Amino acid sequence: MPERLLLNCFVVLLLLWGMLCSPLMAVASGKSDQLRRTMADISLMSGQMAQRKTDAVEIRDQLTQRLQELREEVRLEAETRRITTVDDAMAQPRIMHDLLLMAEINAYQACYSQKINFYRVAYDRLGYLYQRADDDLKIVNTLSDLKIEALLAQAEKVLDSYLPHAQTIVLQSDTLTVGPPEALWKTIGINPKP
Repeated sequence: MPERLLLNCFVVLLLLWGMLCSPLMAVASGKSDQLRRTMADISLMSGQMAQRKTDAVEIRDQLTQRLQELREEVRLEAETRRITTVDDAMAQPRIMHDLLLMAEINAYQACYSQKINFYRVAYDRLGYLYQRADDDLKIVNTLSDLKIEALLAQAEKVLDSYLPHAQTIVLQSDTLTVGPPEALWKTIGINPKP
């Protein structure tokens, strides 16, 4: 009889423990699910930022290539026409056009360099948030709801701020600063003849 009583007490205690712990486990599971969803969102956005950075680097490199081609074209045209001064160069429509185009390309290169830096910072920031979420996921049972909610709110804010930049690279042409084409003449490498 005492064995049966002991067994019944054990079963009752086991049931009570299960009833008390299952809401805690459900809450922990809910927190875990939220953190996993947020980590998936962060991972997706991080991948998009890395791709946009790669795209921007490729475009900037193509612009650099085109700038070199234009520089060589201006140099050859100036040598052919025996142009040695900036005033004479600006009087030639083809050279002037190429110098204007070079100035515009320089402005776009600067803009793409800024975008590359933006995407690099975004990628690093998202990596940091992902690591925090991963760390919190590992100890989710011991964390307070406030800490997890704060992390989720921070992640949502960061994700929302980067969302407009995730699909395509957007440059505002009205914010470009195009330098004077005359300044580029010096980079061509034509020395005036005495």
